[in-house]
Amino acid sequence: MKFAADVNGVTFYSHGSKLLGGFYRAAGDSPRPTVLLCHGLPGVEKNLDIAYALRDAGWNCLYFHYRGCWGSEGTYSLNGLVDDISAATDWLVQQPSVDVNQLALVGSSIGGYVTLAAGANDLRFKYLVSICPFADGQAAPMSIENSIEWAGMLNGITSEQLKHEWDHLTPIRTMTNRLIDRNILLISGGQDTLFPISHHQPLVDLLPKIHWTRLTDGDHTFNTCRRQLVNVVIEWLLKHINS
Repeated sequence: MKFAADVNGVTFYSHGSKLLGGFYRAAGDSPRPTVLLCHGLPGVEKNLDIAYALRDAGWNCLYFHYRGCWGSEGTYSLNGLVDDISAATDWLVQQPSVDVNQLALVGSSIGGYVTLAAGANDLRFKYLVSICPFADGQAAPMSIENSIEWAGMLNGITSEQLKHEWDHLTPIRTMTNRLIDRNILLISGGQDTLFPISHHQPLVDLLPKIHWTRLTDGDHTFNTCRRQLVNVVIEWLLKHINS
């Protein structure tokens, strides 16, 4: 079956709530390797430049919005993000253009956290790309200012609830026994003040096989080096899909 390159809006359900997203389909004569792209909190930066670059490189890409944000139904909860990823994955593997044996999770910030948390349990994903991820709420508690700003962009959650969930999320270090043999790319920004390199060092110490790339000029959303970020992600995925 031949597939043409295009992009389409998609909907699917998680716990009875309709979630919204977009599917970037790559051209090809057979099912394509595919990325599920997970944005952060509240998700102003959606990393769609990565989605376009993936499609140009022959990969499909699905991005979506968790419950309670950016038009998706339901109540936002950090504790529900992994379930939303599972629902997105269930939709993804039903698409005829998707090679279910070549799936990757790519996420940034809190999306980087859920990339690792979901990937630790879902072996359908062969590759995990975690960009400037949150790793431990005790090491990086949410500020009152951020909780107020971010909760104001979300549905059904107060700033107090958001801060409590953030500060008490299960640390990634407790999942390392399930991540130790996975194909993982970790990307940190040298100018990231939210999750600096020191925030990621303990995780790297526990995962000696992880591939860790530090972009010296990168802030939390890599505003000064987006092209470099995109290239690092694409090149790492292509290397592994072709190895």
